[in-house]
Amino acid sequence: MTLSITGSGSPFTPAKSTSRRLKMLVYGESGSGKTTLAIQHPAPAVIDMEGGAEHYGGDFTFDVLKATTADEIAETVDWLLTHEHGYRTLVIDPITVYWESLQAKWSEIFMRRNKGSKGHRLEFYSFQARDWMTIKAEWKELIRKLIALDMNVIVTARKKAHYADHGFMKSVGETFDGEKSLPYMFDTILHLYRDDGRFMAENLKDRTNKLPRGQFEVSYQILEDRLGEESLGRKAVPVQMVAPDKLEILRHFIAASGMKQETVKERLAAYGAARLEDLTAENADLIITKLQAADSTSTTAATPQTKETEDAENQLRSGE
Repeated sequence: MTLSITGSGSPFTPAKSTSRRLKMLVYGESGSGKTTLAIQHPAPAVIDMEGGAEHYGGDFTFDVLKATTADEIAETVDWLLTHEHGYRTLVIDPITVYWESLQAKWSEIFMRRNKGSKGHRLEFYSFQARDWMTIKAEWKELIRKLIALDMNVIVTARKKAHYADHGFMKSVGETFDGEKSLPYMFDTILHLYRDDGRFMAENLKDRTNKLPRGQFEVSYQILEDRLGEESLGRKAVPVQMVAPDKLEILRHFIAASGMKQETVKERLAAYGAARLEDLTAENADLIITKLQAADSTSTTAATPQTKETEDAENQLRSGE
């Protein structure tokens, strides 16, 4: 029996065991089996960014989208997140190309917008420190949606040399090729390689605590045996996004509070949203309830406008 020590008014709730979807990063050199392993998962939808999946169409059953831009991926993930469909697994092959295409997108935008910037050149644009904030904000938005997606998510990445922080071009090993925060976002990370003809995996991270530790001969069957066929194959449930009428209520509160757009974005980030339209229905209802409660408890200690502004900012800031 588990004893709960949470008291009245406590912000904590008893922990529960949950069956999380597989969120996995696999990386390795060409021919290490990344795509083959990924597309054997149940009912896969493959975002193919470099044409690698087309070699497997005769051997495996999967649907494919040949994407070349960051916007195509974002739109596809939004569709999977909010629509009924029969897919169980999303594969992005490889995430390396997405990261490159995202930078290319913003390089072109900054070239047009920032002609007076230090980064502007006649033929190219060199990102400045402030520019990376915009690029990484879009990156993090995609990753948040991938984690929220009620599907197995497997992203592949190319391999590259890993250089030491000190010393000129001193290689200290190998790592994935992509945005550096990527490993923190996924529950499982496997480095794939070939050893005497065998497909091998090095288990670098596994929050499930179910996969073999260290190095092991890898196959989809091993993953299914360890993680469970039912868990990997269960139906995806779409996320309900904020309804138009609730959007209007939120906009009313924001306008009445006089909150600046920069502040709104900061507060929404606590709910995993970049815009009001990115809020889930559940989070939108939660925010509205708290804002209405704050509004109803406004007192004469401050003017209604001042009190409403303070309470609205506090509630959005808390993310609770």
